[in-house]
Amino acid sequence: MFILVLNPGSTSTRVALYENGSCRDSSRLEHDNATLDMPLFPDQYNVRKDQVFAYLKSQKVDPRELDAVAARGGRLKPIPSGVYRVNGQMVLHAREGLQGQHPANIAVVLAAEIEQTYGVPGFSVDPISVDELDDIARITGLKGVERSSLSHALSMKAVAKRAARDLGLEYENARLIVAHLGGGGSISAHSGGRMVDLYNSDQEGPFAVERAGGIPSLKLLEYLEGRSLSFTQGVRKLTHEGGLYSYFGVRSIRAMEDLSHKETSAKIVLDAYVYQIAKSIASFLPIFSGKVDAVVFTGGVVHSTGIQKALEEKLFFLGKILWYPGEFEMDALAEGVRAALLGQEQVHEY
Repeated sequence: MFILVLNPGSTSTRVALYENGSCRDSSRLEHDNATLDMPLFPDQYNVRKDQVFAYLKSQKVDPRELDAVAARGGRLKPIPSGVYRVNGQMVLHAREGLQGQHPANIAVVLAAEIEQTYGVPGFSVDPISVDELDDIARITGLKGVERSSLSHALSMKAVAKRAARDLGLEYENARLIVAHLGGGGSISAHSGGRMVDLYNSDQEGPFAVERAGGIPSLKLLEYLEGRSLSFTQGVRKLTHEGGLYSYFGVRSIRAMEDLSHKETSAKIVLDAYVYQIAKSIASFLPIFSGKVDAVVFTGGVVHSTGIQKALEEKLFFLGKILWYPGEFEMDALAEGVRAALLGQEQVHEY
């Protein structure tokens, strides 16, 4: 069982080769600013594709040797969690950015090209557009505008299932609040085996390292109008130049923590980051009538013991807090596709 895993991100493309359930090799293919300033299709796609094939060549792997490609799915149509076969409609939606452009859209298009050229089947697992929201969670205060489900679904689903096992529970019976803290951020409520509500810092909830999160609506309108920003420029400001980055000018949590020890103004901003995360987590308590089995944290920011301590001080009253620093997306992609190939996981048609 030989699987290529593709996970394009905002500044790099993570690739890995899994053999019989174990990671044989993994690498992060970095991209320069000239590449990142290009449109996703066809420009970035072609550059990233060439780098992936160069990686395979460096590993002395002929694509024909692969049993499958596991591609992180991007902003596709709303779908339930699971393993999906890459097909023409998925590729079309990825190329056009059905719910917005995201580097992960590249993965399913490349998987389809590899299948067309080499006959290797492509799959996606728990893409960004996984939608399991309760109907009540979709309603906003303005008719015609609904809350959407776009999140770090792959990461949060994988960690939620791992946390349930560690608690001795079936995932379907566990009551969990899961937070992914990275360059972006997502917080989700898991009940009955579904993510019934969530925040994604692209649009709402707490701000993240480079995402603005929820901003008072009238203040935001004034800000955008006052700077004469187009829709595209506004999206970039909110999703890549917002959050902690807008205050510190860097994206390194360690650098921010160092500065917060020296400057009161920096400490207040970092405290506000923790405060907003804790406040958003606590807002999900009514879903569970105030009783959760655990609050679960994952993502790159969780490596910071300072952030861990600050969050524990805010959330100790909720009970069990579990920490899974780093990211488990590559393992989750490989494990999902391997289970599908072995007939242990249902394969859904997109």
